[in-house]
Amino acid sequence: MRRSALFIALLSAAVLAACNGGYFGVDSDDNGNGGGSGATSDAQGLWTGTTSDRYTFALLVTPTNDVWGLSYDESANTAFRLFRGTGALTGKNFTGTGKTYASGASGTVTTGTVTGSVTTASAFDGNLPNNLTFTTNFNSQYNTAAPLSDYAGTWEGRDSSGARLVVTLDGGGRITATSTVPGKTDPCAINGALSAGASSKNYTILNLSFGGESGCAANVASQSMQGVGVRVADAAATAQPLLLLEATNNGQTAGWFAYARRRAVATGS
Repeated sequence: MRRSALFIALLSAAVLAACNGGYFGVDSDDNGNGGGSGATSDAQGLWTGTTSDRYTFALLVTPTNDVWGLSYDESANTAFRLFRGTGALTGKNFTGTGKTYASGASGTVTTGTVTGSVTTASAFDGNLPNNLTFTTNFNSQYNTAAPLSDYAGTWEGRDSSGARLVVTLDGGGRITATSTVPGKTDPCAINGALSAGASSKNYTILNLSFGGESGCAANVASQSMQGVGVRVADAAATAQPLLLLEATNNGQTAGWFAYARRRAVATGS
C-alpha cells in the first residue's frame, strides 16, 4: 500500500508539472527574446538574407507577429519591394497574410502570403508572393535595442519611388528628409519621428508625413504613414550603419520604403 501511494503521488506531481509547462510547455528561458533555446520555435526577430530574384532581404517579425519584409539592392540603387502583414507560428511553420507594395511612383499593391519554416535564433526560409522564395539567418542585433541617439546623423540612400533619399535624424528621433521622383525638380519634403519599439528589441516605431510637392510620388503625396525603422550595424565594422524604413498608410492602400547608409562624419573638422 505504501508503494502504491508513493507511485500515485509521484505520478500526480509529474502530470502537474507537465500542465504547468515544466516538461512540454513553451520555451521557459526565452523571456520574450528572439532566440530562446526551448523546444518551441519563435518567429520574432530580424532575419537577413536573400530572395530568389537576388535581392537582399530583411525580414522583421515583431513580438506580436507583425511582419515587415524589405527587398533591396544597394549596388543597383534600388529599394524594390515591401511586404507588410501579420502572421502566426504553428510548431516551426509560419504563415503570414498581408500586402506587397511594389516600387515605382505609383507603387502597385497586391495581397499575398508569406510562409516558411523557422529554426529559432538560426534560420527562417520560405516563400513570398509572386512565386519567390527567401533564405535568411537570424541577426542577433535584434535582441539589443539601439538607443535613438544611435540613429542621429545624415543618411543617404534610395526610396521606393526610385528617388535619391537624404534623411537627417537628431538624437531624439526627429526626422527631416527629402526625395525627388526622377524627372521632377521640386523635392518631396518628408517629416516625422522614430520612437522606441518593443522593450529591448532593435526596431523603432516610424511615423511620417509627406508633402504635396511635385517631387513626391503619387501614392505618398500629402499622406501620413506609420511603420518601422531598423538600424543595422555592419558586422565587420567596415561600412557605415544601414537604416531601413518601411511604412504604409492607415488603410494599407499605399506604402513607402527605403534604405540608407549613414554619411561618415569627417574627422578633424
